[in-house]
Amino acid sequence: MHTKRVWFLVMLLVVVGAASLLGACGSGSSTSSADVQFLSPKDFSVAGYAGKPLVVNYFGSWCGPCKAEAPELSKFSKAQSGKAAFVGIAVNDQQTDVIDFMSKYGLTYPVVLDDSSLSARDGITGVPTTIFYNASGREVDRIVGAASLDQFTASFAKTQ
Repeated sequence: MHTKRVWFLVMLLVVVGAASLLGACGSGSSTSSADVQFLSPKDFSVAGYAGKPLVVNYFGSWCGPCKAEAPELSKFSKAQSGKAAFVGIAVNDQQTDVIDFMSKYGLTYPVVLDDSSLSARDGITGVPTTIFYNASGREVDRIVGAASLDQFTASFAKTQ
């Protein structure tokens, strides 16, 4: 009798644990975690942002130059709020590390965890790389390497 009760409790724990894990593994294309919105690579397109300039920043939470430019990028994105859309594309990264990075530097725009398809499409050979698109979706400038607020501002002016 005691063995059946122990077996039942073990099985109950296994079922509850499995259900919890399955619930945490949602398959939606857009998720939000700690105020960071994640987009899937297949759901991100420059054309989806037509109508206003778009700034796309390829980065890695593990990347020293990305960390160096992040405070400047944060100031820049806040200064352009409402004038442009921003998307971060995390390269070779983990969601939890990206959440920490975005939170630490006050970056509030959506992020794509790149599966290498976007960086290959855009010819990204290193991070950080920031691409500026005009309202028609045409690339007008690109900064390879860490940038300053002045560099971001000068490149953004080309979107007008």
